[in-house]
Amino acid sequence: MKISNPFYPFIILLTILITLIYIYGYFDRYFILVVSNILFPILALLCSLTALHLTRRYGLKSTLGILFFIFFTGLFLWFIGELAWTLYVLWFSIEIPFPSIADVFYLAGYIPLFMGLFIYLNIFKIALSKRIVLCSFLAGFIVATVAGFYIIPEAFFSSVDVITAFLSTAYPLLDTILIVVALMTLSVFIGGKLQTSWLMISIGFIFIGIAELTYYHADLIGILWEGHPLELLYLYSYIYLTIAFYEHVKTI
Repeated sequence: MKISNPFYPFIILLTILITLIYIYGYFDRYFILVVSNILFPILALLCSLTALHLTRRYGLKSTLGILFFIFFTGLFLWFIGELAWTLYVLWFSIEIPFPSIADVFYLAGYIPLFMGLFIYLNIFKIALSKRIVLCSFLAGFIVATVAGFYIIPEAFFSSVDVITAFLSTAYPLLDTILIVVALMTLSVFIGGKLQTSWLMISIGFIFIGIAELTYYHADLIGILWEGHPLELLYLYSYIYLTIAFYEHVKTI
């Protein structure tokens, strides 16, 4: 890490600032409600634009350029979802806008992210082995079991209508799939045969899936509010994935 590179000091200061904001916000609920809803779209946009920068570096005529454009598309849809959520909360004073138009963009974002991860696997399938696939599915099975027994049923039975039931079960199911597929991509790079930046990208998507499941379960048991410290898991995930994309830019 070079001190002369302004990116890393910026990211460190940003992470510290966000953490301090949430510490203060724990004692000032109105402050954190406003500020947290501003932070989410900003960090989602930063993450998606870093993926777009990778797309431009590779070019859309290359397979990797298309891959990162697909990642950008998924993350940008999440940014729109975050922005829509923020407008509901800050403009229309709806504290928990669920279900809402934001869910359309959140759910749509999973499609290109899954596509990107499967292309990701296809590019490096030569590094896959039966042992890697087995270990990945075993780890994924554990995640799926936890979600299947503790999150999805609770989400379904706590729903008040069909739409809410669908959305409540779709999120943990999609997050579980995201973690399983990202675990497979992670396994390809654990041996150190390929670039560290690819490893970081895989970990970034795993972090996002874990943050989603953790936050969603806490929401189901009724311990959350807008600006809860658990939101830091989401924000740290966006920051980490931004770093992973940036690290990959340096390898081109």
